[in-house]
This record gives sequence, C-alpha cells and structure tokens, in this order.
Amino acid sequence: MAGFSEKFYIIGHRGAAGELFENSLQGFEYALTLDIDMIEIDIREHSSELWVIHDHDLERLTGQAGLFEDHPDPSSIRLLNREPLPSLRQVLDLTWGKMPLNIEIKAVEHLELLLDLLAQYPAMPAGERLPWNLISSFNHAAIAHLKAAGCPWPLAPISSGIPLQTRVELEIIEPWSWHFDDQYLDFDLVRELRQQGIPSLVFTVNEPARARELKQRGVGGIFTDYPSKMIQID
Repeated sequence: MAGFSEKFYIIGHRGAAGELFENSLQGFEYALTLDIDMIEIDIREHSSELWVIHDHDLERLTGQAGLFEDHPDPSSIRLLNREPLPSLRQVLDLTWGKMPLNIEIKAVEHLELLLDLLAQYPAMPAGERLPWNLISSFNHAAIAHLKAAGCPWPLAPISSGIPLQTRVELEIIEPWSWHFDDQYLDFDLVRELRQQGIPSLVFTVNEPARARELKQRGVGGIFTDYPSKMIQID
C-alpha cells in the first residue's frame, strides 16, 4: 500500500466530460493532449465483451430508450456526439503506454474478462506517479474478488458516503488509493489513509478553489470534468 506521493493528481473524469462528450474516443484523444495524470473511464459487460459507458439507461447518452443490458448489439449504439460506443479494447489500444487509466467497474459479472483483456497488452515499466492501470468500483465485493483472484493491477474502492468498514477493507483489498465523493469527504479519514501511504482521490471537483483547498488538506488528487482548467492548480 504505497500509493502516496506529494504529487496532487489531476484525473480526467470520463475523459474530459465537461469539455468533450464523456467516455468517447474523441474525449479520450483530447485528454491525452493535456498535462494530466490519468484518464478515468467506466465499463459495463455485454455479451462477453466490455464496453465503455457510464449509465445503464441509454437515454442520456444516446437519445435512445431502453437499457444498455437489453440492447441487442452494443456495437451499433451511437453516442449523442455521433460516435460509436467504444469498447474497452479500443480505449486500451488508444491509451496504452501513453497515459495511466482508471478503469471503474460499473456492471461486470465475469471479472475474468477484464483480467484476460489487460493481460493481452505488453507489460509497462513502473511509473513514478500513478500506476498504468488502476481498477476501482463502488462494488467493493468485486474489488475484493479481484484481489483474491490475484489481480496484478492496483485496486481502489469507491465510496459514495462515509465508509463503515474501512479497517476490514484495508486488510482485505490492500488498496492503492481510496476514492471519495466530495460531498461526504471525511478529512480525518483522509489523514488516516495518508499516514498509511494511501492517497484519497476525490470526485467530482470542477472548481479550482475547491481543488486547492483539498490539496492543502492532504487529499491526493481529484477527478474533474474540466481537466484543462485544473492543470493550473498549484
């Protein structure tokens, strides 16, 4: 559990969701041009493949009615920016070795699909900052399952509120980082994790003043929809 650094990480949320369409290849290509530390994406499983999409309801992102899991062919889905829905393989092909990736598991029943896919890419030398791949989820059981399965990639639980079993999960998961909703941030817990070498990464922070405050109070980094605005944080 040695993720801590004095570096304050700037992570593009769903690519750069406030600047270009979220979780799109166009957005990821744009994020790669910025001086940020990582790109965050969301994945869902469909028909034994992994796709990059946040919502299970298609309406907001595609204008289509229905649920993602009920769609007969994800490869035919078009986002509102007219791009096809990207597969995780496409995103890995685009970003591998160029910028670290935070892969957030939204709905993946067969977690071996993720491990098998990542294993097909060449090994990367250890970076000085963030790991090349960081796997996270609100589903802490999925993260614990990956740990038990010998996942070679660093793991991170995500909390929407104040976590109640932090000590137990620290022992089971041995997380690289812990990801917190800014609305429920507990600075005492941030401090405790920092003392153990575990950075707290906070979502979703879009105001520079708030980002500076979080940095001053020991937060390790932020997820932001506006990464081009946040790279000036000092």
